[in-house]
Amino acid sequence: MHVIRIVGFLATMASIAYGPLANAGSLDEDVFRNIPVGKAAKFSSLSSFDAQAVCLLQPYQDRLSSKDALAARVNKYLTADNYVPDEGHFAFVLIGKEAIEIAAFNRSQKLDVLAQHNVSSSVEAMLPKGFALRDCASGQFAAFIKIGFRGRTYVVLGETR
Repeated sequence: MHVIRIVGFLATMASIAYGPLANAGSLDEDVFRNIPVGKAAKFSSLSSFDAQAVCLLQPYQDRLSSKDALAARVNKYLTADNYVPDEGHFAFVLIGKEAIEIAAFNRSQKLDVLAQHNVSSSVEAMLPKGFALRDCASGQFAAFIKIGFRGRTYVVLGETR
């Protein structure tokens, strides 16, 4: 019983100390590692999290720019959780009916991110038919594609229907 309390206490302290990074269990780097380059993978097949929406936070982005109720809810969460973005990380915000999780990733040559506005026509030509770029995607249709471009591997968020 005493050991369980200690483990619970340590988990609570880790959550306080690491904030948003402590909730990254629903989506991790191994998930992206297993997506074949050039193939779209639906979020629902990659994670057990019941998402209403999946949104990208680029490096240095500390809030969603939209003014809708979903963005307001996420931005309130990010502020309360003291989310601090930097150059070396990007994150996906997983938004459920009640829960919000932040899955943060280190940027590297093997895993980086491209936001919708950063996608050039040459990258767009690599996207499969039926894949629509999004910075926030509906949970039901949210998908990721992994592409190789200029010596890096990128993940791109979008929707497939």
